[in-house]
Amino acid sequence: MQRLECIVDGCSATIEAETEQEVMAQAEEHAKSSHPEVELDDETVDKIKSSIIQV
Repeated sequence: MQRLECIVDGCSATIEAETEQEVMAQAEEHAKSSHPEVELDDETVDKIKSSIIQV
C-alpha cells in the first residue's frame, strides 16, 4: 500500500492506493478539484512522488 499526504500547506487530504501510479492518478484528480492553482509541472510531480510512502 502506498500513501501520500497532500503537499499543499493546510490541506489534510490523504491518498492511499496499491501502486504509485494509482496514487498519482488520485493526486492529479485531487489537485484539479481542490487546488486548481497548482501546476503539475515536472518539479511538482517529482515532489509529489518523493512524498509517497510505503505503508
